[in-house]
Amino acid sequence: MAKKTVKVRGREGTATMDISIPARITREHDVERGDVFTIETDTDDDGRLVLQYTRVYNGE
Repeated sequence: MAKKTVKVRGREGTATMDISIPARITREHDVERGDVFTIETDTDDDGRLVLQYTRVYNGE
């Protein structure tokens, strides 16, 4: 799969951040509103943050 670039957006009045899922990925994997993901964080050998999302509930 080709690498995609996404932008982090802040929410007004909160420290929560949003990361977009590109439309092509949502179509190919049937990602819908209400889906629930776990998130794991790590750092790679270069010290970069690595985020891994796993869908645990299909919210159809």
